[in-house]
Amino acid sequence: MPNKNLIFLFLVFFLSMSNATCLEENKHLLNFSKEKFYSADFSQTFEKKQKEPVFGKIILKKPFFLKVSNLNSNSVESEIIINENSIYRIDYDLDQAVKYKKENIIHQIPAAFLLEDLNSICLNSANIDCIDNTCAIFPKDKTYISKIDLIFNDAFLTNIKYLDAFGVKSEVAITNFTSQPKLSSSVFSYNYEAVSYTHLRAHETPEH
Repeated sequence: MPNKNLIFLFLVFFLSMSNATCLEENKHLLNFSKEKFYSADFSQTFEKKQKEPVFGKIILKKPFFLKVSNLNSNSVESEIIINENSIYRIDYDLDQAVKYKKENIIHQIPAAFLLEDLNSICLNSANIDCIDNTCAIFPKDKTYISKIDLIFNDAFLTNIKYLDAFGVKSEVAITNFTSQPKLSSSVFSYNYEAVSYTHLRAHETPEH
């Protein structure tokens, strides 16, 4: 009978190699998965929805931290902040903030995909189809997002297209990408008391 420890080590090695090679065929996706700290501007448009485009800023630091800010010409309108344990939805115009347990709604936020590293992209994807500077990613869990298209240039992402479970598309254009930005350590914190919810109602699903 083969040694059980050797079998276990072989399986661990094999799975690690499988995860690594799922991205190695496309250098753009591999580089994207390795980028750990950056900021960028974005504009988001919605197909088949009577909704105006959204403009804002993304600040991300893997593996835990993400801030998505919606901006108007004068100020920040609203934000989603993700940290180790919590997610905050903040509406500055209405002076409201809601705090959620991270594990309850993280999969409802398409922008949270940006936090994934090489291994999690491979583990959470049923299929990854890359041609030149474009990759189509099909998540295993299609409850909220059924497809993600990533379009790259030599520096970073230029566009992200989401297809939700109802077939509705939205597109995010990325500009002014900055790797390793000089930012305060408090950029991902929220210091005001917020109401805690255990889950989102269906109509409260974040759109970023």
